[in-house]
Amino acid sequence: MAKEKSKAELYAEAERLYVHDRMSMDDIATRMGRDVRSIRTWAAEGDWTGRRARYSEASGKTHEKLYTLIQRLTDNAIKSCEEGEEPSQSQLYFIGKMAPLLLKLQTYEEAAEKPEEDASPKKQGLTEDTIRKIEEEILGLKR
Repeated sequence: MAKEKSKAELYAEAERLYVHDRMSMDDIATRMGRDVRSIRTWAAEGDWTGRRARYSEASGKTHEKLYTLIQRLTDNAIKSCEEGEEPSQSQLYFIGKMAPLLLKLQTYEEAAEKPEEDASPKKQGLTEDTIRKIEEEILGLKR
């Protein structure tokens, strides 16, 4: 039988999910089987929002760093060609593999930076299909 996690372990896991993995508090609560109010209380006590901002700032945007690296390697390869040398095959391979991924990475990072409300929109009301089933099965109405 698995040992139940202590409050300190749960707190640490929730903080990691919020700060590093950029999960919403609602998603953390669902994943951990906790009330979202508990998660919000922990977040307020531990300044998770500030920690998340500082973590994001410190880590920078990976796509920008990758772009700079690809740009430098490309410049280096061009310089080699201009000097009559053959560019490094490993550099050319890296450029060829990574350059197409830049846009995907940038799109991912921009989506991850959106405010929590945008990341997990709340569904409200009944779907058209549910209303139709209620009308047919409960109320006996046919469309």
